[in-house]
Amino acid sequence: MIYFIIAGIVFMGLGGGLFYGRSRSLGKALDIKYYETSKVKELVETYQSIRQELGVGNYSGTIVELSGVGHSDSPLIAEFSRRPSLYYETSVVREYEVTEQQRDKDGNYRTVTSRRSETVSNNSQYIPFYLDDNSGAKIMVDMKGAKKDLVQSHNRFSPEPPQGFSLNFGSGGSKTIGYRYQEKIIPADVRLYVLGELSDRSGELSVVKPSEKDKYFIVSTKSEEEIVKSAESAALWQKIGAIASILVGVGLVVAAFFQ
Repeated sequence: MIYFIIAGIVFMGLGGGLFYGRSRSLGKALDIKYYETSKVKELVETYQSIRQELGVGNYSGTIVELSGVGHSDSPLIAEFSRRPSLYYETSVVREYEVTEQQRDKDGNYRTVTSRRSETVSNNSQYIPFYLDDNSGAKIMVDMKGAKKDLVQSHNRFSPEPPQGFSLNFGSGGSKTIGYRYQEKIIPADVRLYVLGELSDRSGELSVVKPSEKDKYFIVSTKSEEEIVKSAESAALWQKIGAIASILVGVGLVVAAFFQ
């Protein structure tokens, strides 16, 4: 009986978490729909007209939505693909087999080999860049803390470990099969969607992470329409999952009292 009740509570908790996730997804979609895409030149001109009055470093708080090409004169070179990038993240995943003895319900032992994986290396790098929307001006974007939509730039499996990489995994029936090298990037000189806060705290007018916690900061290789569609789709599936989880949870709790 107690196991049914515990399982029911877990499922209902999962449902509550999914409902919270749904509200976040819908909030993201509504936030993006709310803001009109601004022109960089207009933002820069407005800032310049009040900069002296405010003093450099005191301008912030305005949330803006922009679309343009992200460029840097000194882009990053992505670790695996070697592509010019504004941001990249890489991982190396070790895939291996483990052979072990397992005991069945009759008390008999059998040898079982299972395939497993573990991440042995992670790395990410980013640089500030300028966004150009062809309006006649550019603006810096510092993507620290941004929610990023990336493109897959490398996915390779190799039996060879990373150069200079050495770990002693011991014996114990563990056998390394190989390593999967993965990389995702924001390429340089592609069109990006940016939603964030205008600020000159760094001494230059930039788009940065909003100071208000409930405001979104997005740097995406997707278009505005694609981001909204993805968020609304996620909200729908989270709603379905939440309702199903709560129904299962209630059913388990009710069933417990008929045991």
